[in-house]
Amino acid sequence: MSWFKQLFTRDTPQQPKLPAASPGQLRTVVSIPEPTRSLLWGTNEDTSKIESPMSVRMNISITPAGVESRIDDGKNYYGEPSLIWTKLPVTPNSNLEEQPMYYPAYSRLSPEHRYQYLKWLTDITQPTNLSYVFLYFYGLERHLLIGNFDGAVKEILRLLRFHDKSSFRFYAQNSLITAAIYRKRLDIFQDNQTILNGLSNEALLVKAYLGWKLAPNEIIALASQVGFANRRYIKLHPDLFETALGNTVIAYEREHGPVLHAIPLNSLEFRESVEFANLSLPDHVRHVPIPQLLSDERFRSVLRSLLERAHANVKEMLQKRRREA
Repeated sequence: MSWFKQLFTRDTPQQPKLPAASPGQLRTVVSIPEPTRSLLWGTNEDTSKIESPMSVRMNISITPAGVESRIDDGKNYYGEPSLIWTKLPVTPNSNLEEQPMYYPAYSRLSPEHRYQYLKWLTDITQPTNLSYVFLYFYGLERHLLIGNFDGAVKEILRLLRFHDKSSFRFYAQNSLITAAIYRKRLDIFQDNQTILNGLSNEALLVKAYLGWKLAPNEIIALASQVGFANRRYIKLHPDLFETALGNTVIAYEREHGPVLHAIPLNSLEFRESVEFANLSLPDHVRHVPIPQLLSDERFRSVLRSLLERAHANVKEMLQKRRREA
């Protein structure tokens, strides 16, 4: 199953080699508190060294041993979108940009926008333009791979608590899962089970590997994705439906084993998926071949069958109640 399976091990985490670049002391117009301050990437270098994220790649590779990096001339660092260039102008203002800024980079922001971004960094729990959330997140992805992994995990989870938009959750969840596999740090899921909320394909794979069960409410949340359209009883009698589904799952697993193991993982189709948002990451790190459990028709059929049985059981219980009324 390629490197994806090889990296699903419980070995002692490997300490990656870091590139020869670090945030240093940032001279900004605002006071940014910890832990945010220590997780920022910044430089006092001349702005002539700015590189495009699309043209410069981090010099790292992923192997069965974990993440490896080689020290080069530092240009990969200057392509980091979130890198704060302290010599670029910043203009104080109170006008928050409301329009999205696609693929934001600190070096490309206007002086006014730089101020708004730096001001938001003083309290990342405050509402802001989602583009600023992504900009900070780019740097956290770099930490996930070759920096302060644990600090980045906590900070991304904090961002998710206050900026839980679908587009951000998609990348935040996928980068956390993939980086944990790269870094051999599956232990983070035991302490932060909410990382696997949302039931993406990647989340289901990790749940299956860790031996976690799929709860009835999670199967209900997947109903539309697996082709179960009749949601009448889910809407009208949610508690009754969940109880009936729970009993149906217990009966299924007693006979067949865990639902998430219904389909052998080594039989799944692989498809390339974008797991990181930061464009300065190498393509072979951002684009990952992932086993496709959620789109596998065999797995979808199992979940549909469980939902259909629960639907039939609820219908029978309601009819019985009416007859006895």
